[in-house]
Amino acid sequence: MVKIGETNIYVGTKEEYQTARQKGMKIVCALNRAKGYVSHQSVVGWSGKGCNKNNPHYLFKQQQNAIYLNMFDTNNPQHIKHEMINKTLSFMHNNLQNNEKVFVYCSKGESRAPSIALMYMLEYNLVDKNNKPLTTFKNKLYPAYKPKKGIYLYIKNRWNL
Repeated sequence: MVKIGETNIYVGTKEEYQTARQKGMKIVCALNRAKGYVSHQSVVGWSGKGCNKNNPHYLFKQQQNAIYLNMFDTNNPQHIKHEMINKTLSFMHNNLQNNEKVFVYCSKGESRAPSIALMYMLEYNLVDKNNKPLTTFKNKLYPAYKPKKGIYLYIKNRWNL
């Protein structure tokens, strides 16, 4: 679990979920499915290869203390939906404004979770958009950052980087 700069955002892996819960952190789950771990699949209750697109919680399920994303880490930025990201950034902002700690996790803590932390920082001007923010984020805040092509392109397109 890594604290991101001077924020109350922490990034980590699926194995750290229970620790974050025990510490009373708010949760952003960027893990669509993983057997034996808390994921979008385990919270929404779908089975098979994917959630039914007609499910009202297809993109995400928000609860009071957590939001669970059906987020894929692929090479295609079209798999990341604005509605999901907007709700996630709003959830984080509301909690961070109330001085809560927010734990964002995915499987390995390399792509989805740190990308969401970076998206928050871009959305709320906590990083300089004009000074290679992805490189700066990796070099100064989260050295384990290895975004997949799809999420990398989503960030570049959404924030005009």
